[in-house]
Amino acid sequence: MTHRQLKAGYFTLAGMNTLATSYYFNYLFFFLRDHFGFGNRGNLSVTALSGFIYIFAAWQCGKFAAKFGRVFSLKIGFSGLCAVMVGGALAAHSAGALLAIVALYNVVLLLTWPALEALVSERETQAGVQEMVGIYNCTWAGAAALAYFTGGKLYDALGAGAVFWLPAGIFFSQFLLLLWL
Repeated sequence: MTHRQLKAGYFTLAGMNTLATSYYFNYLFFFLRDHFGFGNRGNLSVTALSGFIYIFAAWQCGKFAAKFGRVFSLKIGFSGLCAVMVGGALAAHSAGALLAIVALYNVVLLLTWPALEALVSERETQAGVQEMVGIYNCTWAGAAALAYFTGGKLYDALGAGAVFWLPAGIFFSQFLLLLWL
């Protein structure tokens, strides 16, 4: 597989990752509202918890990917995200367990994002890095928009449990695609 073909695969992984992540994190709040009565304050607290963990996880997981390899970090990340989503589906009866899932999810998710961005920028000139980062940003923004605009319909059509199962399926597909790449 050529260098450019690998980059196309990494952009595909980035889009899939954002799609799954956006669907989960956008519609988790509806799940928490519908099943546990979370209001705006409760959901804001979940977001604050997520953001607080994200700050430290991004730094540490980026160092992990640099030390142990980006592809290895992706393998752990995609398989871990799949496992976390299955765990979320199985623990969906407990608000406390779901908060722990949110925390774990943020750590495992950040094994993927720094590694993906580094892989799409790898072996590029300065102008090439700018182009690749631009494409990367359009990829994740487009996938996030797709999740935003289709997520409500999916939430209604597939049921609330799809907040966990749909991302788990996408994360598993990413793991398989990464093995193929």
